[in-house]
Amino acid sequence: MTVHTRYLIAIWMMVATERYADGRFVILARHFCEARLLSGDSLPAFESALATADRRTSSTLAEAIVIVVALVWPGVVASFTVELAGSSWEGMLVGSEVVLSWAGETARFLSTPLFSFLVLRWIWRFLVWGTLLYRISRLPLQLTPLHPDRAAGLGFLAIYPSIFSGFVVALSCVVASSFLKDLSLERHNPETVWIAIAGWLVITLILFLGSLLVFVRPLYAARERALLDYGRLASQHHLAFHQKWIGEARSGQDLLGFADASSAADLTASVEVAQALRIVPVDLIAVIQLVVAAGVPMLAVVATQVPLGDMAKWLVGTIL
Repeated sequence: MTVHTRYLIAIWMMVATERYADGRFVILARHFCEARLLSGDSLPAFESALATADRRTSSTLAEAIVIVVALVWPGVVASFTVELAGSSWEGMLVGSEVVLSWAGETARFLSTPLFSFLVLRWIWRFLVWGTLLYRISRLPLQLTPLHPDRAAGLGFLAIYPSIFSGFVVALSCVVASSFLKDLSLERHNPETVWIAIAGWLVITLILFLGSLLVFVRPLYAARERALLDYGRLASQHHLAFHQKWIGEARSGQDLLGFADASSAADLTASVEVAQALRIVPVDLIAVIQLVVAAGVPMLAVVATQVPLGDMAKWLVGTIL
């Protein structure tokens, strides 16, 4: 089961979504300029960061290291697996020497290196892109606290975790198949299984949402500055409004046709928007996408703990 999942599903998923991921990240990077989030002085540093990230993702040295690790690691794992099992589809232990079968040799020199290469390549790109986001977050960004995305103009970065949805599905399929294999060999308490599934979901969220935490500092600073600036402006306006309309004897009819009350409401709304500004550019949809990508393959594990009929009833009841 784990072999079929790794070679027939995970490899295909990582290859199929690689170009999509590259294209989406280019769109996100371009948006920093198109949305004028960068001042003219910070554009050279931004372009330098992009160039560095591009060189790293296409680095010959990085590719060579990944290939070497992908070729060496399967041999170590295959020998270790056969030694533990004594005999498996990969080979058998003859005396103190591991003898691989033709299937084991194929996995060692073709299938497993390909899988390892793709996983390591995705991890390398994840690290490079995360480093690029960190460098961008340290630039003097032109954030707008009253932006309707509630993230000072950085709300578009909620798309970033979805770039790795295919990679998450691939990894989750492998993890789920490993869980199923372990459950077929040894019985575990249901609590242990549920904790393992929840742990995998939490790890996925931390890893692929954690990259956006680099924007906490600029967003927190923007929120704090907005609360002070708009709060001061609202206080001055509301004090003048009170003195003009409440401090003196006036009737409510005097307010008709004047914009004072409207401007007071607008300033109050501005302060409320500043208070609601998120310090992490993540929304609920981004979280749901990751949970779905990591959780759908885990339904096979859940099926070992919950009857399919009960699961179908719950799903139908939830949807309808």
